[in-house]
Amino acid sequence: MLFQWYDHFNQKWAGGTNTGISELAACTNPYATKKLKPAWAKSSVPNGIAATNLAMNQFTQLIRDNGFKKSPPATIDPRSSTTVYAPTAPTKRRIPLSLQINPKQLDNPAVTSLKLTGSVFHSWLHRAGWTDPKITSYFISECPMCVMRDLKPKRPEVTDSSYYKYFD
Repeated sequence: MLFQWYDHFNQKWAGGTNTGISELAACTNPYATKKLKPAWAKSSVPNGIAATNLAMNQFTQLIRDNGFKKSPPATIDPRSSTTVYAPTAPTKRRIPLSLQINPKQLDNPAVTSLKLTGSVFHSWLHRAGWTDPKITSYFISECPMCVMRDLKPKRPEVTDSSYYKYFD
């Protein structure tokens, strides 16, 4: 997940202009059309690119808060259902990046690195304030699915539900 965060900002920086669009934002934009803003945001977010930028800025804040001990310590706890879970945070600051992971899924060969990264990303989007009903067109589903697809477009023969099972 941190690699996605790094790539996003490196691509957005665009050699110092800060006008680029990351591959993640470009992948998310055509699919994410609903719930583009987190629970704590006051203004609307126009598209998937802006939502991705906002999410990555929020991750920067959460990483900073966690690193400088301005939030409770982050924990990783075991879970017996789903792959990765984290509750939605109601505020913008001082939120631990805590999550719960089903250890059986880590040993499952069907759970690839990309699927696991997308699942963690989905959970961290909850920690960053996004909510979801786990259906298509919602930012919190579409952005992690882009990660799971290795930033490639959707294919009709691969259903969205094949990704949803890795979300909490």
